[in-house]
Amino acid sequence: MRGATWNWRWPKPRWSTRHPPSEDILETARKQDVDLIVIGGHGRHGLALLLGSTANAVLHGAPCDVLAVRIRD
Repeated sequence: MRGATWNWRWPKPRWSTRHPPSEDILETARKQDVDLIVIGGHGRHGLALLLGSTANAVLHGAPCDVLAVRIRD
């Protein structure tokens, strides 16, 4: 897969929230009956070292499959 490029042109969703983003992601996934959540992770410390706290919460609370993708700095 090295060297593979993706040229998908998806609109960038924009919204704001007053509570943890994972709650909004999980609620939206339930309401829209999604089959897969793709989420990026780049946690750097604590228990969420591998994924990040949002990705970790989504992974453990999702009503569907989750694909966690590492985001490189």
